[in-house]
Amino acid sequence: MVVDILQVLSKGCKKPTHIATEANLAYDRMAKIIKALAERGFVTDKGSEICITPEGLKFLEAYSQWK
Repeated sequence: MVVDILQVLSKGCKKPTHIATEANLAYDRMAKIIKALAERGFVTDKGSEICITPEGLKFLEAYSQWK
């Protein structure tokens, strides 16, 4: 789920409803995960859109290599 969200955001900033749809998650579940990712510095809220940070991209790359 976390990786799904980060993969969606790696393609560009998205509105929360689009993230939930593309990651195939319920909106409330996605919102909790986004909050946790923001606390860790992996995503940032830019007004109406959520964007992945460089730290989030590094995590996603490390996960892909590990997988």
